[in-house]
Amino acid sequence: MFWTLVVLTLTYQLVCWALSRLRVGDYSRKHVLITGCDTGFGNLLAKRLDGLGFNVFAGCLTSAGAEKLQMTCSQRVTTLLLDVTNEKSIVAARDFVDRKLPTGAGLWGVVNNAGISGPPLPIEWLARDDYVKYLNVNLFGMADVTRVFLPLVRKERGRVVNIREVYRQGVKVCMVEPGMFKTEIINVDRLIQEYKQHHDAVSPDIRDAYPQRTVENFTKNFARFTSTMSDKLYVVVDAYELALTSRFPPTRQIVGNDARFFYRFLWNLPAPLCDWVLSRLI
Repeated sequence: MFWTLVVLTLTYQLVCWALSRLRVGDYSRKHVLITGCDTGFGNLLAKRLDGLGFNVFAGCLTSAGAEKLQMTCSQRVTTLLLDVTNEKSIVAARDFVDRKLPTGAGLWGVVNNAGISGPPLPIEWLARDDYVKYLNVNLFGMADVTRVFLPLVRKERGRVVNIREVYRQGVKVCMVEPGMFKTEIINVDRLIQEYKQHHDAVSPDIRDAYPQRTVENFTKNFARFTSTMSDKLYVVVDAYELALTSRFPPTRQIVGNDARFFYRFLWNLPAPLCDWVLSRLI
């Protein structure tokens, strides 16, 4: 029985892999919106899809980011300002995209790539506004962009890269879950500065409860931690590309050796041992 299950599992994985390599084609008639294109994965994905012949709407937070990206791409890429934390900005972007699309056309894909991070801090060092800042981008921003642009995706029976509730409407949903990569989201200088600001802002009695949480220790440990991160950003862009170009895209892609091997291994350890290992990482 055990070996039967092993064979069935491996066969299923092989079939899924083979099907995911079948491409949809006709890229020149497909339009994709990407958020967070100023730098990092979104920036690279916009260039990759441009090279493949897609029409790309590249949402950037800043004018400088939009101008720099536009200079390195063909006319197939249209940059626009898009702040995923601002619903008016999202709606304005949707209206802009709708006007630019050919008559009757929709979006083949929406890639919710925009994200931010902060330093790992004790909960007592954080205020509600700190949580709200990250949730506004990483959670609510993703949900709002998807909600506002979904009618355009539904027109093409296209796909959204990261949520799951519209399968029966013909919209494919793909999740890309990367490990740690050297992008602007892990900007060492910025995170150390944020850590110092929180460290200095908390009251002395709270700070004294975390004697090991000094700026010096964080700087040293974080530098060691970031030295292990991958600079192969293209593997995440590969996963995005597969999600957009495969006829049968995988529902979930876990990208990066740390995510695929180390963290998967961790989740199978006894909880106390897993917690101990995680507590030693930073």
